[in-house]
Amino acid sequence: MRRNEIVNLNVRDFNPKEKTLEILGKGKGSQKEVLDLSDKTALAIASWIKTSKKRRSNDPLFTVLAYHLNGARLTKEAIRRLVDGLCKQAGITKKMSSHRVRHSAITTVLDLNNGNYRATQRFSRHAQVQTVLKYDDNRQRLQKQMSDSISELI
Repeated sequence: MRRNEIVNLNVRDFNPKEKTLEILGKGKGSQKEVLDLSDKTALAIASWIKTSKKRRSNDPLFTVLAYHLNGARLTKEAIRRLVDGLCKQAGITKKMSSHRVRHSAITTVLDLNNGNYRATQRFSRHAQVQTVLKYDDNRQRLQKQMSDSISELI
């Protein structure tokens, strides 16, 4: 998901039974789209809602838990700091951002489905398949692997 999609979520956008989130995606105007969640993600969100004692459907789904803004809607800047801090804790030395994490996820999906651009486009929710091609830059290491495979056929 994109940062902007996350910060705009309200409790009502999560359906625990269906394990879905209803989001207002990039460039979608007022049309919402439904995202299917993994079991682990749905369980984590349900636990978060219970723990944070969110009761009203228009409450923000994610809120700040630190500083003087405790309980306020999570911001894009807070997500940036969270991703940066968690990556440092994990020992990742490369400067990371939520967009780089998204980029890595899209590249991983390309790898997992053997470069199926259409499936990856649906996963990433890009309007154009050409945009997915830009995410394929991390897969260029496959050139040698493909060359080796072809040479085996000769």
